[in-house]
Amino acid sequence: MRAGDWMTERELRIVQECLDAAVHGPFFEDWEFQTLTGCTREEIAAIADAWPGEVDEEAVQSVLGNLTGYPHGRPLAWRRLISATPEEVGRLDDAWRAVGDT
Repeated sequence: MRAGDWMTERELRIVQECLDAAVHGPFFEDWEFQTLTGCTREEIAAIADAWPGEVDEEAVQSVLGNLTGYPHGRPLAWRRLISATPEEVGRLDDAWRAVGDT
């Protein structure tokens, strides 16, 4: 199921912001980016460019989960790059995982 089939416009925008923030923001160092997300920075950039089309669902889950769970300590950058709170992104991540389980 494509994300656009079940997500609101706001949720779609939040995921786009998270993907872009993962690629361009200060949240993940280059040396650990692939370890954390399972993809290279370039691969996540390609997913961000394709969003919300057919994308690697596990990669999106990884980005959402790591943005909310990894201790990056960048609250100012978060507020500048992502319009949702970490709690909202966490709930969206939970919803994404629940849809994937069905």
